[in-house]
Amino acid sequence: MIAIHNLNLNRGADQLDSLSLKIEDGEIYFLLNRFGLDFLFQVLDGLQPADAGEVRFNGDTAPGRGSTGIVSCIDRVAEVADFETEARLGDWIDFLCAAGGLDRASIFRTLLVCNFNESHLKHRVRDLAPDVFMQVYLAVSLAGDSPNLVINDFIHRADKGFELKFNKLLLQKKARGCAILYLGSDIFYASDIADRVGFVKNGRLLFEADSSDLKEMDIKDLYLRFLN
Repeated sequence: MIAIHNLNLNRGADQLDSLSLKIEDGEIYFLLNRFGLDFLFQVLDGLQPADAGEVRFNGDTAPGRGSTGIVSCIDRVAEVADFETEARLGDWIDFLCAAGGLDRASIFRTLLVCNFNESHLKHRVRDLAPDVFMQVYLAVSLAGDSPNLVINDFIHRADKGFELKFNKLLLQKKARGCAILYLGSDIFYASDIADRVGFVKNGRLLFEADSSDLKEMDIKDLYLRFLN
């Protein structure tokens, strides 16, 4: 379970005023904001302190980092590796597993769901096609199999094929009881994937809706009221 209580952030477009949320096990909650919620993501990942309030993951106030611990945090990523390396993908995965204590089998289970082609393991990481690099990044991020998941606008600008693969993985995590908080600005994607949706405007959570109710509403009107 992810619980946010009276969280305050005073950082420009990422400003939040007394945000309180509870995401239950086996639930996908989509928090929408016109400008995105990058700083909130950093707070949830333990990279930045909040100005006030607290975050708890399964009752633990100490957030995890990256793909290990009580929470996995998946940030928006470039379409290609934005670092220089001559390493082949297979060797790079082996290095990450050895250095970070990641489960190699878990990484490849995720890649299989994405219909990953084994021949890519021989390619240099920096030469991977955008969808392949995102698949690998996602698989590494999920390798910890944490009971809570925080995602920051991960499929922004991704093609539909990758989105469908990502959705399959997300629904698998939900079915296993994972509490999932998705941060983003795409109301149409939120209406497809989330159990509940919250709308932030001018730093405040103004409106929430269950997915069943959201489908009965005028999505374009909600977009104009809260996100335009």
